[in-house]
Formats: sequence, C-alpha cells, structure tokens
Amino acid sequence: MNEPRLNIDGKDMLNKVLSLWPPLIQGRKRERIMRILNWIMAARGASQAGKDLVIEAVKEIVPKSYDPIFHMWEDPEKFNREFLATFDNLEAYKNIPVQVKRWERPPDEKPAKSPGEMTVVAFCASPRKGGNTDTLVDEALKGALSTGAQGEKIMLQKIKMGFCIGCRRCKETDYEQMCVIKDDMNDVYQKITDADAIIIGFPIYTGRECAQLSTFLDRWDCFERGSIVDNSFRLTHAIKPGKRAMIIGTWGYSAIDTYDHVIENVISIVNMHVIQPVEALSACGFEGILHGFDENKKAVIATLPEELNKAYQAGIGLVAE
Repeated sequence: MNEPRLNIDGKDMLNKVLSLWPPLIQGRKRERIMRILNWIMAARGASQAGKDLVIEAVKEIVPKSYDPIFHMWEDPEKFNREFLATFDNLEAYKNIPVQVKRWERPPDEKPAKSPGEMTVVAFCASPRKGGNTDTLVDEALKGALSTGAQGEKIMLQKIKMGFCIGCRRCKETDYEQMCVIKDDMNDVYQKITDADAIIIGFPIYTGRECAQLSTFLDRWDCFERGSIVDNSFRLTHAIKPGKRAMIIGTWGYSAIDTYDHVIENVISIVNMHVIQPVEALSACGFEGILHGFDENKKAVIATLPEELNKAYQAGIGLVAE
C-alpha cells in the first residue's frame, strides 16, 4: 500500500490520534487509518490530507465513544463550555441538553398475544434507585402495563447474583438444572422463561455496559443447553422463540448517539438468546456537577415530560404494536 501524503497539520493530527493508544497497538491502528485515508483521498481526488481528512479516517475505525475527544480537538472552546464547565458551574449543568431517542422500530409482526394476556419483566441494571435509568425503566413498564399487560420490575443491584464461574455444567446433556450457582438468578430464570416481553435498562459509566448488566448477561449463558439431536451434540435454546424486548441505555455525555454501539451490542446478545428486541431507547445528558440529579436529588429526566413520554410510548409499543 502506498502511504498517503499528509501535510503538516495532517501529520500532527495523526501523531495526536496515535498517542491515544499504547505503543503495543499503535502500529495496527496506524495501518488501518492509512488504508481508510487512501480510500477517502481517492474518492475526493485529494493529493494530500490535512487534519480534517485524518479525523474523518479515524472516525471510520473507532466507535462513537471517541466523539468527546474529537469535539475537544475540533472546537476546544465549545467543548469547555458545553461539557467541562458543567462540572463546576450549576447554570452550565442545567443547560446540558438532556435527550431521549426512541430508535426506529423494525418491520415486525404483531405480538402473538393481546396485551392483556402478556407478562412483562423489567430489569434495571443501574445501582442508583430513582436515577435516570431507573426512572426511564419505570416509565417504559408503566406504558406496557397501561395496555392491560401484567408485570414487575427487578433491581439487579438488590438481588443476590454471583458471577458465572465458567464450569460449563449447564452444557452437559445430563444436567437438568439451570445453573450450579444457588442464588436469586434461579428465580429470575423462571421469570424470563415465563415472560412474554422484557425490558432491560442500564447506564454506561466507562464506555460499556455497567458491571451489573455484564454479570447479568453472563449468567444467561445457561439458556443455551447441551442436547443430543439426531445422535449429535447440539446447543439448543431453553427460551422459546416469540419473546420481545426493549433495551434502554443512558449516559452522561450530551451527544445522543455516542454509545449507540453499546446498545447495539446488548441488543445482539439478547437476540442471540432468541428474544427479539423491538424497541430501544438512548438517553443522554446526565453528566456534570450533580451527576444527572437536580438539587433535590431527583432524576433530571423526571422534569422533562416530553422526553419521558418516549419511554412510555415505547413501553406501549413493546406489547401492543
């Protein structure tokens, strides 16, 4: 591959970007950036690349969670005003654009049951009772129950839930239980199996799903059971197809798509267990001096009825559309 030509600004930006990563992986990242940069320059008919084209190439190989870094480099003054200042200044904190995005629904079939025949189980993975995630989960469940469905909410922080120990006993064909770990998950497995729809809400603190949700989904591994089919070992699903799901992800940074890739990953994991996600919500703007609460320690999303209503409507959509 011929190295694309970079002007001084382009070289400076490339070095700045590469400094984000440890030397162990810088070479791999550089190779990918330069490959993408070659394609961009060929498409634009550009003979050399400046910082803007370098940033464009980098954005093609990194997740959206790198956006705050790019925003800081592209417009430091705006970044300081709209993000950093919110940690020091209450007025700036109150001006953070709190948003909820209801994802576009797929063209799916109607639920097999009427709402009045359905059971919904909501799981809140946030450790903060009454926080923004918890409030959105409550509102989504309220929307589902308004149709006549039955349901309940489980706070993962409150249940006894151990880590998967990787024993693989659940994959053995003679094992009839769900999991060797004896904790509250045994009851939860039954609730998931019996439910027609589930809601999963979680916050993002460190660029990925929170620890509570990660542990919870690890424990789902036993839903794939070891079975003998046609004289061969197969993994079969303990969950029957036809269940629906809603995924809710929340975070502090004020861009509404920064962590969509994390929500997509959770959607894929749930779908892997033959539960079809039909609704998803992103919610952002919960960072700053009060960390997503108002002066009365209440979730700021509760003060925004139009945004909160998106969760309510998505709850209705989960069971009735």
